[in-house]
Formats: sequence, C-alpha cells, structure tokens
Amino acid sequence: MPTHVIKILFRLGILIFLAGGLCIVAGQALGLILGDAAWVSGVATTAGPPTFIAAGVTGLLAYVLTYTRPGDPEPATAAAPEEQPAKTAPLPE
Repeated sequence: MPTHVIKILFRLGILIFLAGGLCIVAGQALGLILGDAAWVSGVATTAGPPTFIAAGVTGLLAYVLTYTRPGDPEPATAAAPEEQPAKTAPLPE
C-alpha cells in the first residue's frame, strides 16, 4: 500500500477518534449537569466502541508508518532547495 494512502487513512482515523472522544466527554458532561446517571453511562456505551476501534486502527497505522522507508516517494508538491556545502569560518592568524 503506498505511503500516502496510509497517511491519509491515519489522518482520517485521528479525526474520527478525536471527534468520538469529544462526543463522549461532552455527552458525559451534559449528563453530569443534568444529573442523569443513565445518560452518562449510555453515552460511553454508545459512542465508546466505535471511538476505541478508530483509535486502535489509527495506532496500528502509526506503527506501520514507522516502518516505511524515508526514501519512499511522496506526491510532488514543490521542488526541494538544492543542498549547499557547509562553509567554514576563517582561522585566526
């Protein structure tokens, strides 16, 4: 699988599990404000599994990305600047 596809899936996974986590926390906070314990429990039961699955898959994609070669070609966006040789300071006389 090309590296750029894995990176796209990784970014999508991060968005999904962050949105799911936000829904869980906001829903539980609302349940606390309303004083409804069933609401707090229900939010975690409903939104928890898809969020945790997305987080797990995203973690696996991050693991796969650590093993991609740094020389894998990326989509061309802009030309990289040419490397210049290092300049040394003049020696004192």
